[in-house]
Amino acid sequence: MMVVSKESQDFLDDLTVYLYSSGKKEEEVKGIVEELKDHLHEAEKNGKRVDDIIGIKPKEYMKQLASEMPFDVRGWLKYLPIVFMGALAYTVMGDAIKGEIKYSLIECIGYPFIFLLYLFSISRLFKYTSSHKVSKWKEYILFLGVTAVIPTASFVALIFLGKSYSTTAIHLGETGNIVAIMLSILAFIGIAIWSKTWDAIMLPAILFLPDVLLKYTNLTTGPKDMLSLLLSMSGICLYAFLKLKEIKLRI
Repeated sequence: MMVVSKESQDFLDDLTVYLYSSGKKEEEVKGIVEELKDHLHEAEKNGKRVDDIIGIKPKEYMKQLASEMPFDVRGWLKYLPIVFMGALAYTVMGDAIKGEIKYSLIECIGYPFIFLLYLFSISRLFKYTSSHKVSKWKEYILFLGVTAVIPTASFVALIFLGKSYSTTAIHLGETGNIVAIMLSILAFIGIAIWSKTWDAIMLPAILFLPDVLLKYTNLTTGPKDMLSLLLSMSGICLYAFLKLKEIKLRI
């Protein structure tokens, strides 16, 4: 197995993340990175560095390379329905646990919009952190903002809009809630089997267990909701941060 310097390996890791977040095919990304690793390995024997090989700044090289590679439309179209089904299951199950599934027309439009905004923000975050020299502290702040602050603020704004302009489009009763919970659980299990990871099961557990457990406490509604949100968001941020580190170690 070829070994390159830490500088070269960091560049290859950042390049991989940048190309993946730009929607490039996995096979093409792996091929390019392996080929580039060969060149870097040989060049380092002659005392050369990354800048000597690529000829331009790493950020410019990543942009140039990404622009020359086709966007993996089929790959994104394959994954988007699965991701969307998961996002829908999260939303429906959360509301069903609280006791009532009732959505206004604004919420029916707003949830898919927030979902797409979240995917776009995550992609931009990965591209930015992989093409810029960012301190660990700044990376954490950006990650926290994109994964927690932006979605939370968006959902809060959507809820207020939904209440202000109440035009109920979907309303399910008790039986509908039970059916929604069962379908959501099946969706989580199906996605976990399809993706061969525990993420689709762990994330709902982190999100919804605080709500379920806090129902059996004597806390009033306000503090209970705040504590549930705090526990869920803290758990999601910690889990996402650990997963990001795990992905970087694998690359």
